[in-house]
Amino acid sequence: MNKTFIGILFILAGLIYGSTTIDKVNDLTIGWLIKNGWLNKPPAKPESKNELSPKVTIIIFSLILIIIGIFILWNRTN
Repeated sequence: MNKTFIGILFILAGLIYGSTTIDKVNDLTIGWLIKNGWLNKPPAKPESKNELSPKVTIIIFSLILIIIGIFILWNRTN
């Protein structure tokens, strides 16, 4: 595969994964899967004060995917 294509895929994956932090998008995608029985909700557990919220974790992971994509695009001639 071409490095340009792989870099663009990483950036798109980061954008799509990051868009799930928007409540309306989450309800239309993952919420639909949960409602129709394709996925199960994780069991409720008491929150720890040291853990990040799910939205912050998704944003961090999506930024990592975008940065990897930019790095691949930046170094595609090597």
